[in-house]
Amino acid sequence: MGLASMGLFARALGESFQWDRSQLSLAVSAMMLCTAASLPLVGHLIDRYGVRRVLIPSVILLALCMVMLGMMQNYWHFVAAYVLMGTLAAGTNSVPYMRLLSSWFDRQRGLAIGIAGSGTGLGFAYIPLITERTISAYGWRGGYFSLALLLMVVTLPMVALLLKEPPTGAAHDGDGPPPGSVGDNLAQALRKRDFWLLAIIFVALAGLLYGLIPHLVPMLTDRGITDSQAAWIASIFGFSAFGGRLLIGMLIDHFDARRIAFIFFLFSAIGLGIFMLPSNPTWAVVVAAIMLGGSLGAEVDMLAYFTSRYFGLRHFAKIFGVLFGAVLVAMGLGPLLFGMVFDATGSYQAILMLSVPICLVSIVLLFGLRPYGERARGGPVSIT
Repeated sequence: MGLASMGLFARALGESFQWDRSQLSLAVSAMMLCTAASLPLVGHLIDRYGVRRVLIPSVILLALCMVMLGMMQNYWHFVAAYVLMGTLAAGTNSVPYMRLLSSWFDRQRGLAIGIAGSGTGLGFAYIPLITERTISAYGWRGGYFSLALLLMVVTLPMVALLLKEPPTGAAHDGDGPPPGSVGDNLAQALRKRDFWLLAIIFVALAGLLYGLIPHLVPMLTDRGITDSQAAWIASIFGFSAFGGRLLIGMLIDHFDARRIAFIFFLFSAIGLGIFMLPSNPTWAVVVAAIMLGGSLGAEVDMLAYFTSRYFGLRHFAKIFGVLFGAVLVAMGLGPLLFGMVFDATGSYQAILMLSVPICLVSIVLLFGLRPYGERARGGPVSIT
């Protein structure tokens, strides 16, 4: 939520406090880096105590951070609120949801993760619209208060009332032993080539895509697009992420996930290439937003799926927490890098020109991942 809304708050905060985009990006980067440092502990707590005991207090703390942002008076208040989001509210990230879904589902795991992950796409779709309307009506402070209210009256009741922990030895939709009973520990996973390839691939792509997100609206308005139009394009980006995650979830249950990743990561390269052009008609910008939004679904969801298939579920939350923590470091540095390049050069051209070849290298590295065996789903199933 802090990431999806940043682009809409950027101009208002810049006008109120005279903060530049590097300063705004620094807060996002601090949040991501703190989250990355916190996720291994979050994963350990989830494996030991369950999802609900971690997620419920994390949602409440995230809402309090939004209230803090609505009351801030200076830059250090702003940074402190984002640091607290990355530490105390780190449990609202993907680790608990992915652990829960991977435990309940086996043969339809990709679809289950895609359906749940599509909620993030909806967040990137509706948060820009809600935030833009609220800021226009009540100012940026009202925008932050509205996000806190949304967390308390919508997200918290859903987590408290609808999420159900899988009991030990729970039945699932596959064959063989319960999926949570087998799998590598972290030390075993670290000795596998697939672990390091997954880290490199997803770190590189996440740094680019999530680095772009908070700068998308400012980048569009710099090109003469109105705030309202930019908010709608950001919303299209979010709806595309929603659809992309559903589609990816369905496809990886039936086809080799490495091939699906290849296709959607190629969309990332094409979308970034379109934005790299110095001037684009509005329809081309919309096409780029759709491609990038759709490929955004290939990030966290596919990382969770690969983690469950290559390393099993017994220590899934801890292993995924480490991998996702590395990805979050890239997500944290990405916005800062985009902001620094803009402040130094007056445009995003240089960082976009670098992004396309990085995407292409990541695509090539996909071919280094070993195939995973379909017959052994639920366990550590990579085959040599």
